[in-house]
Amino acid sequence: MITSEVYMAELLKSYELGDMTASYLLNSKNRVVLLLLPKGTDADILSQKNANAYEHSSLVHLQLSEDSAGMFSNSFKLSETLDRLHYKSITEKEDSDEITVVTTEESDEKFGIRHCLTYRKAEKGVEIHTEFYNNSGRELRLEYLTSVSLDALSPYLDDEGSRKMVFHRFKAGWSMEGLLQSDNLVRLGLERAWGYSGESIKLGALGSRPVREYHPYAALEDTENKVIWGVYLAQNSSWQMELTRVWNSISLSIGLPDYTFGLWSKRIRDNESFASPVSYVSVTKGGIAELSNRLLSMRHRAIDALGEENDMAISFNDYAMTWGRPTEEKMLAVADILKRGKTKYLVMDANWYAPYRAVGDWNVNPEAFPDGLKAYCERVRERGMIPGLWMEFERAGNLSKIYTDDSKMITKDGHAIVGHVINGGIGKYFDFRKPEAVKYLDEKIIRLLKESDVGYLKVDYNASMGAGIDGEDSPGENLRAHMGLVRDYFLKIKANVPGIVIENCAGGGCRLEPSMMDITELSSASDTHEVYEAAVVAANLHYLTPPRQNLIWASLHPEYSKERFSYVISQTFLGRLCWSGDIPGLREEQLQEMFDAENLYEKVSHIIKRGNSFIFRTDECSFHSPTGTQVVIRYSESRAEALAVVHRFRNAQAMDIALDGDYRIAEMLYPDDAEIAEKALHIAPGEDFSGNVYWLKRV
Repeated sequence: MITSEVYMAELLKSYELGDMTASYLLNSKNRVVLLLLPKGTDADILSQKNANAYEHSSLVHLQLSEDSAGMFSNSFKLSETLDRLHYKSITEKEDSDEITVVTTEESDEKFGIRHCLTYRKAEKGVEIHTEFYNNSGRELRLEYLTSVSLDALSPYLDDEGSRKMVFHRFKAGWSMEGLLQSDNLVRLGLERAWGYSGESIKLGALGSRPVREYHPYAALEDTENKVIWGVYLAQNSSWQMELTRVWNSISLSIGLPDYTFGLWSKRIRDNESFASPVSYVSVTKGGIAELSNRLLSMRHRAIDALGEENDMAISFNDYAMTWGRPTEEKMLAVADILKRGKTKYLVMDANWYAPYRAVGDWNVNPEAFPDGLKAYCERVRERGMIPGLWMEFERAGNLSKIYTDDSKMITKDGHAIVGHVINGGIGKYFDFRKPEAVKYLDEKIIRLLKESDVGYLKVDYNASMGAGIDGEDSPGENLRAHMGLVRDYFLKIKANVPGIVIENCAGGGCRLEPSMMDITELSSASDTHEVYEAAVVAANLHYLTPPRQNLIWASLHPEYSKERFSYVISQTFLGRLCWSGDIPGLREEQLQEMFDAENLYEKVSHIIKRGNSFIFRTDECSFHSPTGTQVVIRYSESRAEALAVVHRFRNAQAMDIALDGDYRIAEMLYPDDAEIAEKALHIAPGEDFSGNVYWLKRV
């Protein structure tokens, strides 16, 4: 124990978790502070220089409605509720595969928190969530609860760190996913003031599309010591992240939204508890690329467990061919072409039903499919492919009959919610808390999928119902509970339609978060189907989602130049290959170009499936008007191979990229003058808006 006039800190326990160390400290307020550090780094965690930071640190940010938020009420880091907690115990449970550490803090009134950290051996991070429990003998109202708070950052620094600490977050946006924004604390206005003060920045998402403003992933980097911490929340509705400074204590936290931000609060009755969503957490020496690769590597466990779709199969989606007017004749015509290659899933997008845009009734269009959906699916399977179908089953469009049945719909202020959204028309929302709504969906969704032998389901969601809905609790909690049942319905579909593969889609990439991606085999990376932005978005997502799950469209048309053909086909090597466009109109040499790309894709798909990615650009990231050259290097897990995906934008530039060893170019998608010399990949400027792919092997 170290003491001073203002400081007392005790190291309670320390755990070695692979290449990380988790240290639990007790401050003078009798509260616990977690320090997650790279193992072997030079950090004297009990140094006097960290005294002030520990005094204002905690495992959790927490607020009860009856308590004061503290003087600096833009953050609950100083709430009266936290002051009522004190350390009770640390316990661990360990077996051959994992260790879970549970830290309990409790108030004199017998409410408290259990902070749960789980490390699965050989993984590159931990999972953390927090459980609030109430044994006070009365009902309490919880208004804020974080899943994780990484506090007292950075313990390596000798000063308050405003110029040395960089906050990384990823801006989302329709067809503009994954923009990395990085600023030091000076630019963010989080310098330490002359006196005791608290300031915070809150970011997050409100509503039922969790990746609409920001991705639920943030990192804090100590640039002087080259150490970076990150948190990634698994939550399919509203959430909140917060970067907070109190004096010298800087914390990065993430969890459910507080009541002022997201209308969330929850009644906790006596002898009840409530658990926050899980957050993936990691720390490493390096930068945002190294940290992101670690966090995404943890996701393979859930994806592998799905079991149905691990062969990196190729898809086709008809939308950029039929533009929402699919028929059996058109679908089978393209199937007859694609069966010459390696396409596995033939997916039919919107408007296979009637009337046009009648989402919710799910009646097959008899004019487009005169023999019915089952007969169509049989004919697709006869051609060696698996038939897929688009649905947006959480909403009912205004042209459907079910739209008028408000008894099955979600309400706000007593009235059924009607949403007006981009390209989405008008719709109401089925309430998954109502048995009659679920029964209707079972009949319309699960029964149709089973009877027609559909093997692939693309689930879209083109709206958000807002920050809150009617129900038994707060508007935000009602929304959270409903969206949890939506996620459960995905699992119900999988349980009732054995072998079905589900694509997670919501206005493109608006559900690219772990809780939905971990129960679905594939995800729509974006709606950038026929624009140059696609290569930019697909590259960005290498730091946010496992490429093995990201469908990247190659929408091809016969009038495309050879440069654009190379650009579009190359972008699919940044994820999962999905064909679209006017495939029947392509010339034979263009079709052969497609099939040649499939052959290379098959050879390198194991690198896309598991590996580590690094993004390089000569110019600032721009979606609509990209300039310069972009290269994504993805190394295989063993580093014996690598994949280099190159895109040249307007005013393309030469690029030299240092490799992590001695490699040679084993194969390339298109012939050009790229070369490797002195352990560096040299990319020539080439033609604007062209692309290429290089398969590298270690010498």
